[in-house]
Amino acid sequence: MESRNHPTLKAASLLFVYFAAMAAGMVELSLAAGYLTGINPVTPGLVIAGVATLTAGLAFLAWSLWGLHRNSLIFARYAVPALAVAAAAHVAVMAASVSTQRSLDVSHLAALGLTLMALAGAGWLRRQHKTNDGGAHGQPRTGRLLAAAFGAAVVVATVATPGLAASMAGQHAVPHGEHGQSPDGKNGQGSNPALDPGRHH
Repeated sequence: MESRNHPTLKAASLLFVYFAAMAAGMVELSLAAGYLTGINPVTPGLVIAGVATLTAGLAFLAWSLWGLHRNSLIFARYAVPALAVAAAAHVAVMAASVSTQRSLDVSHLAALGLTLMALAGAGWLRRQHKTNDGGAHGQPRTGRLLAAAFGAAVVVATVATPGLAASMAGQHAVPHGEHGQSPDGKNGQGSNPALDPGRHH
């Protein structure tokens, strides 16, 4: 690839990294909710896991939002090892789940995939910065960058959506078609006298 195209590639890669990190942060927060407020009795192990995933989720979100604001790969020296540790933690949890429960935790799998996406992209960007500027002083092409951003968002959402749906928050979410219904399955409008057209003051 010619050097004049590198700014677009680097800008697209940066968006991909932060999109993946942001989605990973949301999955981490959903995992933390399951650990800390789930149906299982709270144990010291669950509290530690909940605090760890809560911290990771907030850190991922803060890193991605600040990085998007700065339009650069920030704290790369610390972010790459932190992403690697998070990925290793998810692998360990999934291995334990498979060995003890004979099941694969979809939320941890999604978080692992998103973390590896961010790790791979951050590693590539960091290596590009060390080797050469890759045309960094040029301007990315807007059309290609928008297309790349759309593609990155689709890929990240494809991985994040099943992970969020499999979490405790996703399992207890009210389906979109049932928001206006009462527990007996009827339209919830009649449950509020103020909203019932058949009632008059």
